[in-house]
Amino acid sequence: MKSKTERWMGSRVEEFLDQEMKDPAFRMAFSEARAKRIKRDLAQAIHKARKSRGLSQSALSKRARTTQAVVSRIENPNIPYLPSVEVLARLVNSLDARLEIAFVPEKRHSPQKNW
Repeated sequence: MKSKTERWMGSRVEEFLDQEMKDPAFRMAFSEARAKRIKRDLAQAIHKARKSRGLSQSALSKRARTTQAVVSRIENPNIPYLPSVEVLARLVNSLDARLEIAFVPEKRHSPQKNW
């Protein structure tokens, strides 16, 4: 029997994902990786917005009625902490910004995906 690597050498990524998503452990790992990417993107966005406005973590935390430690945890992509919607809304408002959330469909070759 061929190994996974041998079976998928030269295959399309979509075909590989379709097959691997049947495995619950792979689906879980894939979901966790996406969550980490979302956390990283949020951390970078808050950090960039804060820096571009010349604010320290402490100054932003005071404006948003939270603590500097919370801002630090949010900005650190290695800490698995996500703020509540309320805290996030206060931070965004304190940064004179607007938060946009969108669900963007994945481009797949087959429209019936349950993952």
